[in-house]
Amino acid sequence: MRNPVTTHKRKYDGTEKAPWTGDLVEALGDSWLVVYYESPRHTAAGGTAVAHALRYFGLDQPLSVLVCFDAVGNVLEYQCDAGLPATIEGRRISFVDLDLDVMAGPDLAWHERDHEVFAERTRTMSYQPEVVAAAHEGVRLAKELIAARALPFDGHPERVLGRVLAAPGPL
Repeated sequence: MRNPVTTHKRKYDGTEKAPWTGDLVEALGDSWLVVYYESPRHTAAGGTAVAHALRYFGLDQPLSVLVCFDAVGNVLEYQCDAGLPATIEGRRISFVDLDLDVMAGPDLAWHERDHEVFAERTRTMSYQPEVVAAAHEGVRLAKELIAARALPFDGHPERVLGRVLAAPGPL
């Protein structure tokens, strides 16, 4: 059964990227909402087209994780966006992206990126001290979850994708 939502990623100054449409496929307590995107407009590192994606929206933590898959369901990458906790209003899920990212490959080897962008926007968008702290906490949390192989780095995304793809019935 479809459960359509529109998701919005915006910057601290209120500017938004184009919304993505997907289906809310799981709520994990009060911590995560999981949204499935079929054929997202996204390219993984190295220019590989993403066939399917799941985004784990942190509701009580400053982190959102986009898990990108190829056409046969293999994880291509994890993009961990430090940001303010997501909010949900009706069928709209939104979060404020705070620029700092932790990128991880399928082997969970990770690297940080966008420190220069963060420094620039901290100044130009007048990030408050609690916003700067939230961005650093999101990066710390992403690295902690990766190291612990905890949700969503524990195989959960692959299982959810399998259920989503099987839900319409046999091919």
